[in-house]
Amino acid sequence: MPETSSLPASTLIAPRSELNFFHVNTLKITSNPTALDVYRAMTNNPPRLLTLAFWVRDQISASAGIAKIKGFGAQQETLSPKVGDYLDFFLVEQIDDRQLALTSRDKHLSVMTTVNVDPITGGALVRITSSVITHNWFGTLYMIPVGPAHKLISAHMLQNVTAVHSSKG
Repeated sequence: MPETSSLPASTLIAPRSELNFFHVNTLKITSNPTALDVYRAMTNNPPRLLTLAFWVRDQISASAGIAKIKGFGAQQETLSPKVGDYLDFFLVEQIDDRQLALTSRDKHLSVMTTVNVDPITGGALVRITSSVITHNWFGTLYMIPVGPAHKLISAHMLQNVTAVHSSKG
């Protein structure tokens, strides 16, 4: 029998029909963390290639007047963010145990990443949804390499979640 989930629909940056990029990763784990715990596991130890990619992004984007984001940093375990706070370069739009909605907006594009966690028998189902709308040619150009790379990077980052939140059988 297929696993059922009560996950609510992910919050998106715009209606699905208006998105320029949309990607979903799902993962079944054997523990039941909060959405913030999942985010911390994903971002706490970013791959070196991702750190380099953020550096390159910051160098190129600075020439277009875009603020540097510097990538993901170590998240403080005691940090209790609330709506309006920042996690790394993301603005916290919504946060509770089951959902964390984060945005990053500039004049070129708007991004929303949503982390959903649904308790299921034997653990939890995790869903990471990323949605983007581009506002101009630079945003469109930016997403040409970032779109395909994002899919690979997000899958790799989910491995961190598995390592932290799944018991060894």
